[in-house]
Amino acid sequence: MAELYAAGENVNLLERASAITLSPAVDSLFPTANLYDGRLTRPTRHGSNAANPSITFDLAAFAPQGAGTVERWVRAGERRRITSSGTTSITVQNLATKKFLQFSGVGWQTGSVAALSSPGAISYQVESLAVCQSPMVKLQIVITSGTSVTDWPRWNGLIVFGHQLDVGLVCEMRSSTDNFSGSNVLEATGAILQPGFVMWAPSGIASRYGRLLLTGTNQVIPWYACVMPCWLETALQAADIGYEEKTRESQVRNESDFGVVNVFNLTAGGRRSLKLSFRANSPGAAEIRNELVWRSRGGAYPAAIMPRSDEGSVYLGRFTDEWGVKRAFLETWDTDLFLAEDAVVAPLT
Repeated sequence: MAELYAAGENVNLLERASAITLSPAVDSLFPTANLYDGRLTRPTRHGSNAANPSITFDLAAFAPQGAGTVERWVRAGERRRITSSGTTSITVQNLATKKFLQFSGVGWQTGSVAALSSPGAISYQVESLAVCQSPMVKLQIVITSGTSVTDWPRWNGLIVFGHQLDVGLVCEMRSSTDNFSGSNVLEATGAILQPGFVMWAPSGIASRYGRLLLTGTNQVIPWYACVMPCWLETALQAADIGYEEKTRESQVRNESDFGVVNVFNLTAGGRRSLKLSFRANSPGAAEIRNELVWRSRGGAYPAAIMPRSDEGSVYLGRFTDEWGVKRAFLETWDTDLFLAEDAVVAPLT
Protein backbone atom coordinates (compact mmCIF):
# COMPACT_ATOMS: atom_id res chain seq x y z
CA MET A 1 0.00 0.00 0.00
CA ALA A 2 1.28 3.47 -0.86
CA GLU A 3 0.06 6.96 -1.58
CA LEU A 4 0.45 7.96 -5.23
CA TYR A 5 0.33 11.36 -6.88
CA ALA A 6 0.88 13.20 -10.17
CA ALA A 7 0.84 16.96 -10.58
CA GLY A 8 1.77 19.85 -12.80
CA GLU A 9 2.13 21.00 -16.38
CA ASN A 10 1.89 18.26 -19.02
CA VAL A 11 1.04 15.71 -16.34
CA ASN A 12 -1.50 14.24 -18.77
CA LEU A 13 0.66 12.56 -21.40
CA LEU A 14 -2.13 12.90 -23.99
CA GLU A 15 -1.21 16.60 -24.18
CA ARG A 16 1.92 15.58 -26.09
CA ALA A 17 0.66 12.41 -27.78
CA SER A 18 1.17 12.25 -31.53
CA ALA A 19 -2.13 10.40 -32.09
CA ILE A 20 -5.34 9.64 -30.16
CA THR A 21 -7.95 7.35 -31.71
CA LEU A 22 -11.41 6.46 -30.43
CA SER A 23 -13.34 3.35 -31.46
CA PRO A 24 -16.17 3.91 -32.34
CA ALA A 25 -14.91 7.13 -33.92
CA VAL A 26 -15.11 10.39 -32.00
CA ASP A 27 -18.13 12.69 -32.21
CA SER A 28 -16.89 15.86 -33.95
CA LEU A 29 -18.87 18.01 -31.51
CA PHE A 30 -16.95 16.50 -28.58
CA PRO A 31 -13.35 16.22 -29.91
CA THR A 32 -10.44 14.23 -28.49
CA ALA A 33 -8.74 17.42 -27.27
CA ASN A 34 -11.33 17.54 -24.49
CA LEU A 35 -9.69 14.47 -22.96
CA TYR A 36 -6.68 16.52 -21.86
CA ASP A 37 -7.74 20.19 -21.87
CA GLY A 38 -8.12 20.20 -18.07
CA ARG A 39 -11.80 21.18 -18.21
CA LEU A 40 -14.10 18.55 -16.77
CA THR A 41 -17.12 20.37 -18.20
CA ARG A 42 -15.91 19.66 -21.77
CA PRO A 43 -16.19 15.90 -22.42
CA THR A 44 -15.14 13.71 -25.31
CA ARG A 45 -17.75 11.34 -26.69
CA HIS A 46 -17.87 8.53 -29.22
CA GLY A 47 -19.94 9.21 -32.31
CA SER A 48 -22.01 6.06 -31.80
CA ASN A 49 -22.58 3.25 -29.35
CA ALA A 50 -21.06 -0.17 -29.97
CA ALA A 51 -19.53 -3.08 -28.12
CA ASN A 52 -16.03 -2.78 -26.64
CA PRO A 53 -15.31 0.97 -26.93
CA SER A 54 -11.66 1.98 -26.66
CA ILE A 55 -9.22 4.89 -26.69
CA THR A 56 -5.78 4.22 -28.23
CA PHE A 57 -2.86 6.65 -28.01
CA ASP A 58 0.66 7.02 -29.40
CA LEU A 59 3.01 8.74 -26.94
CA ALA A 60 5.88 9.30 -29.41
CA ALA A 61 7.34 12.80 -29.01
CA PHE A 62 8.21 13.09 -32.70
CA ALA A 63 7.78 11.10 -35.87
CA PRO A 64 10.48 8.50 -36.55
CA GLN A 65 13.38 10.16 -38.34
CA GLY A 66 17.07 9.93 -39.19
CA ALA A 67 19.94 12.40 -38.87
CA GLY A 68 19.08 15.85 -37.50
CA THR A 69 18.41 17.81 -34.32
CA VAL A 70 15.15 17.63 -32.35
CA GLU A 71 14.25 19.83 -29.37
CA ARG A 72 11.32 18.98 -27.11
CA TRP A 73 9.95 20.30 -23.82
CA VAL A 74 9.72 17.61 -21.13
CA ARG A 75 8.92 17.48 -17.43
CA ALA A 76 11.84 17.63 -14.99
CA GLY A 77 12.24 14.15 -13.52
CA GLU A 78 10.23 12.57 -16.32
CA ARG A 79 10.94 8.95 -17.19
CA ARG A 80 11.45 8.43 -20.92
CA ARG A 81 12.59 5.92 -23.54
CA ILE A 82 14.50 6.42 -26.81
CA THR A 83 14.95 3.89 -29.61
CA SER A 84 16.87 3.69 -32.86
CA SER A 85 17.64 1.14 -35.54
CA GLY A 86 20.50 0.93 -38.01
CA THR A 87 23.89 2.59 -37.51
CA THR A 88 23.39 4.84 -34.53
CA SER A 89 25.00 7.83 -32.83
CA ILE A 90 22.70 9.92 -30.64
CA THR A 91 23.33 12.49 -27.90
CA VAL A 92 20.69 13.79 -25.48
CA GLN A 93 21.37 17.09 -23.70
CA ASN A 94 19.37 18.86 -20.98
CA LEU A 95 19.60 22.49 -22.09
CA ALA A 96 18.79 23.73 -18.57
CA THR A 97 21.70 22.01 -16.80
CA LYS A 98 23.87 21.68 -19.97
CA LYS A 99 24.53 18.03 -19.08
CA PHE A 100 24.42 15.03 -21.41
CA LEU A 101 22.71 11.70 -20.87
CA GLN A 102 25.34 9.06 -20.20
CA PHE A 103 25.71 5.89 -22.22
CA SER A 104 22.90 3.37 -21.57
CA GLY A 105 20.84 6.05 -19.79
CA VAL A 106 22.65 5.90 -16.45
CA GLY A 107 22.93 9.45 -15.10
CA TRP A 108 23.94 12.79 -16.65
CA GLN A 109 27.42 14.28 -17.10
CA THR A 110 29.21 17.39 -18.35
CA GLY A 111 30.83 17.03 -21.75
CA SER A 112 29.26 15.54 -24.86
CA VAL A 113 28.77 11.79 -24.79
CA ALA A 114 26.69 9.42 -26.91
CA ALA A 115 23.61 8.07 -25.16
CA LEU A 116 23.15 5.51 -27.93
CA SER A 117 26.01 4.27 -30.10
CA SER A 118 24.41 1.10 -31.45
CA PRO A 119 20.92 0.07 -32.53
CA GLY A 120 18.55 -0.54 -29.65
CA ALA A 121 16.63 1.27 -26.91
CA ILE A 122 17.33 2.74 -23.49
CA SER A 123 15.12 4.00 -20.70
CA TYR A 124 16.25 7.12 -18.86
CA GLN A 125 15.07 9.76 -16.42
CA VAL A 126 15.37 13.52 -16.87
CA GLU A 127 17.16 15.29 -14.02
CA SER A 128 14.93 16.15 -11.07
CA LEU A 129 12.98 19.33 -10.42
CA ALA A 130 15.36 20.18 -7.58
CA VAL A 131 18.30 19.94 -10.00
CA CYS A 132 16.64 21.60 -13.00
CA GLN A 133 15.01 24.37 -10.91
CA SER A 134 12.14 24.44 -13.40
CA PRO A 135 9.15 22.12 -13.82
CA MET A 136 9.69 22.00 -17.60
CA VAL A 137 13.04 21.76 -19.42
CA LYS A 138 14.08 21.39 -23.04
CA LEU A 139 15.92 18.32 -24.29
CA GLN A 140 18.06 18.54 -27.40
CA ILE A 141 18.45 15.23 -29.23
CA VAL A 142 21.19 15.27 -31.84
CA ILE A 143 21.04 12.35 -34.27
CA THR A 144 24.35 12.06 -36.11
CA SER A 145 23.33 8.74 -37.61
CA GLY A 146 20.43 6.42 -37.06
CA THR A 147 17.09 5.40 -38.51
CA SER A 148 13.58 5.28 -37.07
CA VAL A 149 14.64 7.30 -34.02
CA THR A 150 11.78 7.91 -31.58
CA ASP A 151 11.53 9.20 -28.01
CA TRP A 152 8.54 9.13 -25.66
CA PRO A 153 7.57 9.34 -21.97
CA ARG A 154 7.07 6.18 -19.97
CA TRP A 155 3.90 5.77 -17.91
CA ASN A 156 2.50 3.61 -15.12
CA GLY A 157 -1.05 4.82 -14.58
CA LEU A 158 -4.27 5.62 -16.43
CA ILE A 159 -6.91 7.84 -14.82
CA VAL A 160 -10.48 8.06 -16.12
CA PHE A 161 -12.46 10.90 -14.57
CA GLY A 162 -15.91 12.38 -15.12
CA HIS A 163 -17.36 9.57 -17.24
CA GLN A 164 -20.63 7.92 -18.19
CA LEU A 165 -19.67 4.26 -18.01
CA ASP A 166 -21.66 1.30 -16.71
CA VAL A 167 -20.08 -0.39 -13.70
CA GLY A 168 -20.59 -3.80 -15.33
CA LEU A 169 -18.08 -3.10 -18.12
CA VAL A 170 -14.69 -4.80 -17.92
CA CYS A 171 -12.04 -2.06 -17.90
CA GLU A 172 -8.42 -2.69 -18.93
CA MET A 173 -5.21 -0.71 -19.38
CA ARG A 174 -3.19 -2.17 -22.26
CA SER A 175 0.12 -1.41 -23.97
CA SER A 176 1.77 -2.27 -27.26
CA THR A 177 5.08 -1.90 -29.05
CA ASP A 178 3.55 -1.92 -32.56
CA ASN A 179 0.23 -0.06 -32.27
CA PHE A 180 -1.63 -3.27 -31.40
CA SER A 181 -1.01 -4.97 -34.74
CA GLY A 182 0.61 -7.91 -32.96
CA SER A 183 1.70 -6.79 -29.49
CA ASN A 184 -1.17 -6.37 -27.00
CA VAL A 185 -0.25 -6.55 -23.30
CA LEU A 186 -2.70 -6.34 -20.40
CA GLU A 187 -1.02 -4.07 -17.82
CA ALA A 188 -3.82 -3.62 -15.26
CA THR A 189 -7.57 -3.90 -14.75
CA GLY A 190 -9.79 -1.42 -12.97
CA ALA A 191 -13.13 -1.17 -11.20
CA ILE A 192 -15.32 1.57 -12.66
CA LEU A 193 -16.00 4.10 -9.89
CA GLN A 194 -17.60 7.55 -9.74
CA PRO A 195 -16.54 10.25 -10.27
CA GLY A 196 -13.29 8.64 -11.42
CA PHE A 197 -10.97 5.67 -11.12
CA VAL A 198 -7.35 4.74 -11.82
CA MET A 199 -5.38 1.71 -13.02
CA TRP A 200 -1.75 1.34 -11.95
CA ALA A 201 1.20 -0.77 -13.13
CA PRO A 202 3.84 -0.36 -10.37
CA SER A 203 6.86 -1.42 -12.46
CA GLY A 204 6.09 1.14 -15.19
CA ILE A 205 5.37 0.77 -18.90
CA ALA A 206 8.03 1.39 -21.54
CA SER A 207 5.81 0.74 -24.56
CA ARG A 208 5.04 3.63 -26.88
CA TYR A 209 1.36 2.79 -27.43
CA GLY A 210 -1.41 2.55 -24.84
CA ARG A 211 -5.10 1.75 -24.80
CA LEU A 212 -8.12 2.08 -22.53
CA LEU A 213 -10.29 -0.91 -23.41
CA LEU A 214 -13.85 -1.41 -22.18
CA THR A 215 -15.37 -4.82 -22.81
CA GLY A 216 -19.14 -4.87 -23.14
CA THR A 217 -21.76 -2.45 -24.43
CA ASN A 218 -22.58 0.72 -22.49
CA GLN A 219 -26.26 1.60 -22.06
CA VAL A 220 -25.66 4.99 -23.69
CA ILE A 221 -22.88 6.44 -25.85
CA PRO A 222 -19.81 6.61 -23.54
CA TRP A 223 -18.22 9.95 -22.77
CA TYR A 224 -15.20 11.01 -20.71
CA ALA A 225 -14.30 14.37 -19.19
CA CYS A 226 -10.66 13.31 -18.75
CA VAL A 227 -8.52 10.32 -19.72
CA MET A 228 -5.03 10.71 -18.31
CA PRO A 229 -2.08 8.37 -18.86
CA CYS A 230 0.65 9.57 -16.51
CA TRP A 231 3.45 8.56 -14.19
CA LEU A 232 2.12 8.22 -10.64
CA GLU A 233 4.85 8.90 -8.11
CA THR A 234 5.01 7.10 -4.76
CA ALA A 235 4.90 9.71 -2.01
CA LEU A 236 7.79 9.89 0.46
CA GLN A 237 5.56 11.67 2.96
CA ALA A 238 1.88 10.82 3.21
CA ALA A 239 -0.61 12.96 5.06
CA ASP A 240 0.06 12.33 8.76
CA ILE A 241 -3.51 12.43 10.03
CA GLY A 242 -5.19 10.99 6.98
CA TYR A 243 -7.52 12.88 4.69
CA GLU A 244 -10.50 15.07 5.33
CA GLU A 245 -13.03 15.02 2.50
CA LYS A 246 -15.97 17.32 1.89
CA THR A 247 -18.53 17.02 -0.87
CA ARG A 248 -20.43 19.95 -2.35
CA GLU A 249 -23.37 19.37 -4.67
CA SER A 250 -23.65 21.84 -7.54
CA GLN A 251 -27.28 22.92 -7.31
CA VAL A 252 -29.78 25.68 -7.94
CA ARG A 253 -32.36 26.14 -5.17
CA ASN A 254 -35.61 28.02 -5.76
CA GLU A 255 -38.23 28.77 -3.12
CA SER A 256 -41.82 29.51 -4.12
CA ASP A 257 -44.08 32.12 -2.52
CA PHE A 258 -45.58 29.32 -0.46
CA GLY A 259 -42.24 28.17 0.94
CA VAL A 260 -41.80 25.14 -1.31
CA VAL A 261 -38.09 24.56 -2.05
CA ASN A 262 -37.14 23.11 -5.44
CA VAL A 263 -33.61 21.76 -5.88
CA PHE A 264 -32.02 21.19 -9.30
CA ASN A 265 -28.73 19.32 -9.63
CA LEU A 266 -26.38 20.77 -12.24
CA THR A 267 -23.69 18.09 -12.40
CA ALA A 268 -23.43 14.31 -12.60
CA GLY A 269 -22.02 14.11 -9.08
CA GLY A 270 -20.86 16.19 -6.17
CA ARG A 271 -17.59 18.09 -6.21
CA ARG A 272 -15.15 16.88 -3.59
CA SER A 273 -12.50 18.82 -1.72
CA LEU A 274 -9.63 17.14 0.07
CA LYS A 275 -7.61 18.44 3.00
CA LEU A 276 -4.13 16.98 3.42
CA SER A 277 -2.37 17.79 6.70
CA PHE A 278 1.38 17.22 6.93
CA ARG A 279 3.83 17.20 9.78
CA ALA A 280 6.72 16.47 7.51
CA ASN A 281 10.36 15.60 7.81
CA SER A 282 12.88 17.25 5.50
CA PRO A 283 12.70 14.84 2.50
CA GLY A 284 8.93 14.79 2.68
CA ALA A 285 8.73 18.56 3.03
CA ALA A 286 10.89 19.10 -0.04
CA GLU A 287 8.78 16.69 -2.04
CA ILE A 288 5.56 18.47 -1.10
CA ARG A 289 6.96 21.91 -1.82
CA ASN A 290 8.61 20.95 -5.11
CA GLU A 291 6.53 18.17 -6.60
CA LEU A 292 3.06 19.25 -5.52
CA VAL A 293 3.02 22.98 -4.82
CA TRP A 294 5.64 24.20 -7.26
CA ARG A 295 4.52 22.01 -10.15
CA SER A 296 0.83 22.85 -9.72
CA ARG A 297 1.55 26.60 -9.50
CA GLY A 298 -1.26 27.35 -7.08
CA GLY A 299 -3.84 25.46 -9.08
CA ALA A 300 -2.82 26.61 -12.55
CA TYR A 301 -2.13 22.96 -13.33
CA PRO A 302 -4.04 19.90 -12.05
CA ALA A 303 -3.02 17.33 -9.47
CA ALA A 304 -4.15 13.75 -8.93
CA ILE A 305 -4.03 12.08 -5.51
CA MET A 306 -4.54 8.34 -5.03
CA PRO A 307 -4.61 7.84 -1.24
CA ARG A 308 -4.09 4.06 -1.38
CA SER A 309 -2.51 2.09 -4.18
CA ASP A 310 -4.68 -0.91 -3.33
CA GLU A 311 -7.87 1.05 -4.04
CA GLY A 312 -9.02 2.38 -7.39
CA SER A 313 -10.30 5.73 -6.10
CA VAL A 314 -8.60 8.95 -7.18
CA TYR A 315 -9.03 12.68 -6.57
CA LEU A 316 -8.41 14.95 -9.55
CA GLY A 317 -8.49 18.71 -9.06
CA ARG A 318 -6.42 21.78 -8.29
CA PHE A 319 -4.72 23.01 -5.14
CA THR A 320 -5.94 26.29 -3.73
CA ASP A 321 -3.76 29.27 -4.54
CA GLU A 322 -2.65 29.86 -0.95
CA TRP A 323 -0.89 27.57 1.47
CA GLY A 324 1.10 28.13 4.63
CA VAL A 325 4.07 26.53 6.35
CA LYS A 326 4.60 26.55 10.09
CA ARG A 327 7.95 25.53 11.54
CA ALA A 328 7.30 23.43 14.61
CA PHE A 329 10.94 22.54 15.30
CA LEU A 330 14.14 22.85 13.34
CA GLU A 331 13.65 19.48 11.66
CA THR A 332 9.90 19.50 10.96
CA TRP A 333 7.19 21.76 9.64
CA ASP A 334 3.40 21.75 9.47
CA THR A 335 1.18 22.61 6.54
CA ASP A 336 -2.26 21.98 5.09
CA LEU A 337 -2.95 21.53 1.38
CA PHE A 338 -6.45 21.76 -0.09
CA LEU A 339 -7.32 20.01 -3.34
CA ALA A 340 -10.63 21.09 -4.89
CA GLU A 341 -12.21 19.12 -7.72
CA ASP A 342 -13.85 20.89 -10.64
CA ALA A 343 -17.50 20.25 -11.41
CA VAL A 344 -18.13 17.39 -13.83
CA VAL A 345 -20.52 17.94 -16.70
CA ALA A 346 -24.08 16.64 -16.40
CA PRO A 347 -24.81 13.39 -18.29
CA LEU A 348 -25.26 13.66 -22.04
CA THR A 349 -28.13 11.86 -23.72
